[in-house]
Amino acid sequence: MSNKMTAVDIAPPIKGPFLDEQGSSRRALNWFFASKKRLFWLLQIGGWTGYFFFHVLLVSSLVFGALLSTQSIAFSLSMSAIGFLTTTIVLRPVFRVARHLPPATLLASVIGATLVLCIAMAALKALIFVQIFGEGWIQGRIDQLGTDNFFLLLQPDLPPNLFLLGSWGGFYFGINYYLTLRDEGEQLLHAARLAEQAQLKMLRYQLNPHFLFNTLNAISTLVITEDARHANEMLTKLSAFLRYSLDSDPLQTTSFAEELHALQLYLDIETTRFGERLQIIQHVDNEVLEARVPSLILQPAIENAIKYAIGKMESGGIIEIIACREGDALKLQVCDNGPYAPDKPEKILSHAGSGVGLVNMRERLQHLYGSAQTFTVSKRTPRGFCVTLTLPFDKRNQIYG
Repeated sequence: MSNKMTAVDIAPPIKGPFLDEQGSSRRALNWFFASKKRLFWLLQIGGWTGYFFFHVLLVSSLVFGALLSTQSIAFSLSMSAIGFLTTTIVLRPVFRVARHLPPATLLASVIGATLVLCIAMAALKALIFVQIFGEGWIQGRIDQLGTDNFFLLLQPDLPPNLFLLGSWGGFYFGINYYLTLRDEGEQLLHAARLAEQAQLKMLRYQLNPHFLFNTLNAISTLVITEDARHANEMLTKLSAFLRYSLDSDPLQTTSFAEELHALQLYLDIETTRFGERLQIIQHVDNEVLEARVPSLILQPAIENAIKYAIGKMESGGIIEIIACREGDALKLQVCDNGPYAPDKPEKILSHAGSGVGLVNMRERLQHLYGSAQTFTVSKRTPRGFCVTLTLPFDKRNQIYG
């Protein structure tokens, strides 16, 4: 059985508002929102094209009395071109600078630029009307308003221009602020994923130095007593266990059969240390061997049993590993027969210096499964201590974070 597992590559943040890219429509929307520059030109061209058709159908037809006359199309095309060029060449650069100004200055700049351009667009519109209708149009407006002041003649055109440019500005700032929030949200999400992955790896790679110290001390003792065969066995098993702990990816699951194989490497080392003082009993249902579990999830519980139970017993130490399926859940237990189990085992999880590995184990399960898991500690009768955990029973490989 191979212990080698493939490391997870950290994916870059997904551009676009739809983080789940399943389906062509969502991929298209992600592409649409991914680039500010592309988004601007698509909306700018599409928006003013739509305005052109709207103007032909509803405005020019009323002014000229013909839906598709040469005059109506020319007038609508001129109005759309003026709007397109005004917002692209003048308003967009002004707004791009204004976005980085303090709120009061931003508001003053936007209102000022909008009002000036409203007047400029009205003047251009008047000139185009003269070209299309001739001098009769402007004379009609002079008679209607009772003045020949050019700027006063522009007054009827200012409200629609103000509405048009105000709407454009609202869309511009709204979309830009949305994209800014989207980018910040993606960065925060990516940072959260990196932090969670780092936390999971830290919890998974945290190896009790007491284990290494005791193992190396036992090997040293065997060397001194010239028991080279057992010393070599322990070194080989220690090397295999450490290689597995480094090669296995904490962000991927492994089969419970492979988990047992890795735990056996660890237990072989401890059995060599304690000899007949330690007996290992396994109650494992065959159907759970293919279930996926986080790598080395039970090792802290076994290490806790050895440290606080077996290590304080002169003989007769027993560690039981129990694995069974309960409905849609996988139940795992590590129990010992140590004589010093506390009357209130849950206090171990909050007492600094004892049960650190169990706290590590509980936090790792919470990170991986959230509310879908349970983790409990209990005192056995007549004596002993048990760590029990349940997690979803699943035979599919999973990648966390």
